[in-house]
This record gives sequence, C-alpha cells and structure tokens, in this order.
Amino acid sequence: MTRRVGVLFALTVMLLAGCRTEPGWHPSAPFAPSLRPAFGARVTDGKLRIWTGSPCVGTRFALAFEPSRAELVLTSGVEQTARVEYLTVGGPYPPGLGISAAFPDGFDWRSQESMRISIYGGAHSYGGWGSTTDLAEVIRGSEQHPADTYWFQDVGWLNPAEVAAQDGKTFLATCTADPAKKG
Repeated sequence: MTRRVGVLFALTVMLLAGCRTEPGWHPSAPFAPSLRPAFGARVTDGKLRIWTGSPCVGTRFALAFEPSRAELVLTSGVEQTARVEYLTVGGPYPPGLGISAAFPDGFDWRSQESMRISIYGGAHSYGGWGSTTDLAEVIRGSEQHPADTYWFQDVGWLNPAEVAAQDGKTFLATCTADPAKKG
C-alpha cells in the first residue's frame, strides 16, 4: 500500500508540473532547480536557432510550441546518446539524431507564442532543465543584437562570454548541473 501511495504521489507531481497555467520557472515546484533555467534562441537567416548554453548529451530532444502544441522530437539510437549544443528548427540536425516526431504539414514557428525545450536520457539523472522562451522577443530582438548573441528568457541577450560568466551563478543553461544540488 505504501508503495502505491508513493507511486501515485510521484505521478501527481509529474502531472501537475506538466500542467502549469503559465510558462516559466517555478522555484517552489518539487525538484525545481535553485536557479532559473534558460536556453538561448535567435533568428538567423530566417531560421530559428537554439543554443542550449552548455553541451547536452541525451537520447531525446523535444521542441514544443504553443499555442499549437506542435512538437518536433529528435532521438538517437537505442543505446546511443547525442551531444547537442545548437539546433536549427528545420535542420540540418546534429549528427546522431533523427526525427521521430515531425511538425504537422504547414507548421510555421513564426506564428507561435512560445517554445519549450526538453532533453531526456542525458549523463545527468535529470537529463536537462526544460525551459520556455517567448518567441515574440526572439523574433523582435534578433536583428537588434549581434549574431553571436541569443535571447535567454528572463535573463537577457547574451553572448558566449556572458553565458560563461553567468551560467551556474545567475541562471542555469539547459544542461548545466545545479550547483546547489551537488554532493
């Protein structure tokens, strides 16, 4: 009986975490990282580019868009992991990843409000920190910032030196281990 209660509690926590009414970081949520998680996004040559901010190793990389709920899922082989730091929506995709769930026909990311990234099966038990970004800011701000800068939601437009200086101190890049949970 105790095991059933524990399983039900764990399922309830997972369901509630996935059913938030607003995107973003909820520091009081169970298993939430101590710092705001974020990834970088920008538009380059008309394509949406994603920068995880730190290298990610995983078996499943998912990009989900709202409000359409369209999702792109990239997976590696059964027992293989892929190393990813940059993704471009529409490809080409990093070596070792194939499309296991494609966008619906006619999908246009520019008509979406937000995008969420989720990474599974990584070297860390958590895989990666899922986080969401506001696409209006990405679209609006990309032309106003140098090509090496990316929008990190609720953090700002950052270049590689700024990400290196702030990652793990003021925010957590997608696959950066939480310094408060080491040990």
